[in-house]
Amino acid sequence: MTLDTTALERRPLGLLVWVQAGLVAALLVAVYHRTAATLWMTWTTNDNYSHGPLVPLVSAWLAWMDRERLRRLPVAADNRGLVLVALACGLQVFGMRGDVFALEGYSWLAMAYGLSWAFLGAAWTRALAFPIGFMAFMLTFPPFVMNQLSFALKEITVRISAWLAEGLGVTLQRSGMIIYLLTGELRIENPCSGLRSLLTLLATGAVFAYLQPGGVVPRVALLLGAVPVAMIANALRIAGLMVVGHFHSVEKATRFHDLSGYAVYAIALCGLFGLRAVLLPRAREPQS
Repeated sequence: MTLDTTALERRPLGLLVWVQAGLVAALLVAVYHRTAATLWMTWTTNDNYSHGPLVPLVSAWLAWMDRERLRRLPVAADNRGLVLVALACGLQVFGMRGDVFALEGYSWLAMAYGLSWAFLGAAWTRALAFPIGFMAFMLTFPPFVMNQLSFALKEITVRISAWLAEGLGVTLQRSGMIIYLLTGELRIENPCSGLRSLLTLLATGAVFAYLQPGGVVPRVALLLGAVPVAMIANALRIAGLMVVGHFHSVEKATRFHDLSGYAVYAIALCGLFGLRAVLLPRAREPQS
């Protein structure tokens, strides 16, 4: 079932479109202003989500890159999109009443899809599916999920890092998340788990996969490959801390830790570029 726009086509649509857009914007502000404020506070205070402000900008850029194809698509408003709008409102109510902030974030995604479907139609919504869905990377996870994931990543990272450091001649003894060196001890805290770089690189890998030619398989492989790439890059960082601590001092290792955060992402990004180059489809040789 679609909206009847025949009568509207006979009127000047400029003012009508602006009035509709203004009303929708006002309603979104009324419904999601608290969610937006909490999300901004999370981005600016939690390092795991510090990439959040860039996500909507990347989504807008991806939609802009596809603007020529979007212009050729018909705009056909569809009432079925209102079902998603209603679902989004229900998620928002449950999230606010139950104090589950993650539901409020998912509500925003459902609302974006529903409004696109209701006002622009199914063709536009399919074309905008990835730019809208990509905004999931700016949302937060429930705390218990983050805690479990952080601990698991930290455990794996410490094991790999200790193995690498011992291979480089470091004498160490591991007890849980504490590394005993000849010059002192290193405590591997939650920020060293690599969760921050993993979330950031997953978002980057999703963009790479979206732009990757060659079909579904290389795209999925590129996205999934971001996980081991991020973990290996972080393990190299922690191993570097152990090497510096062994051959110099724990104090210098601490300074190295503060300076090496961006290097982790740079190394992981290079690994992602390398993986992308491997997965690019090769041009076939012309037959003689």
